[in-house]
Amino acid sequence: MLKTLLSYFKQSFGRRPPAVLLDPVAGQHADSTEQIGGLGGSRHIVTDIGGKKYNIASDDDYLEHIRGVFEPHMVELFDSLIKPADTVLDIGANIGCTAILFGSRANKVVSFEPSPSTYRFLEKNVQASGLNNVELKNVGLGKSAGRFELTFAANNRAGGFVSNKMQASAGHQVESIEIVQGDAFLEELGITRVDFIKIDVEGFERDVIEGLGKTISTSRPIVTLELNHWCLNVFQRTSVPDFFDFLRSVFPYLYAVGADDVCNLHDPSDSYHVMFRHVASGHEYQNIVGAFESDQLQAFNAKFRQRGA
Repeated sequence: MLKTLLSYFKQSFGRRPPAVLLDPVAGQHADSTEQIGGLGGSRHIVTDIGGKKYNIASDDDYLEHIRGVFEPHMVELFDSLIKPADTVLDIGANIGCTAILFGSRANKVVSFEPSPSTYRFLEKNVQASGLNNVELKNVGLGKSAGRFELTFAANNRAGGFVSNKMQASAGHQVESIEIVQGDAFLEELGITRVDFIKIDVEGFERDVIEGLGKTISTSRPIVTLELNHWCLNVFQRTSVPDFFDFLRSVFPYLYAVGADDVCNLHDPSDSYHVMFRHVASGHEYQNIVGAFESDQLQAFNAKFRQRGA
């Protein structure tokens, strides 16, 4: 969601796109407006998520970003990593597109979205999908339990960040959210095995991973997360080299995924290449994959070309 996050800094707060007009699918129209849980008028589009069309509601510009088809490159990545029998944690679910995708691919999905207002859209969209294997939780996961603030621009829910270390400029929305300790909460839910974890939390990734330390150590899942140097530096005071050092200490297999190739972050040359291309030259390599066994990545390695290969 990095491109989405960067784009809103160039827009005035509160800006709304023109009415969305799409052809109806299965009797559903994309140009309707309604009230959801006390929110302002929401809009609907019909978009393709992993090869099937779904009716998706929100009140922000992210709908324009996924108009027609949801993140095809991300769908390709997830499809190379998720198996039908998997239990999936969807951390930072936003309005539900990944929850719906994972629900159509895996056996069980637990999706976490701490924003109370965004969670209402998540509930609505997952319910409308007809999937019954997706469990929703209106909390965030972290290293320590507590109340935090989440900040996002009015036209960009996807860019919401935990603002415990940074106050954003005027015009942002601020919500009080609940963060729970990851391992303890999964134990409460009775989840004893996790196969795949997606983390999209705008700079809060280390907190999430540390909070799931026991789960990750025992289940040894595949983990995907967003690389976003702006969020790491500004929101959590973490540099990209330090973040990579932390990830290397956790995952024996660690890759950055770009538009055209994959880089091995345990290789110093590849790691430098990713940092330069991401920080200094176009925000490339926005996704990271961590794993514990080479067998976990067979389909991934077959799908994506290694740098220099």
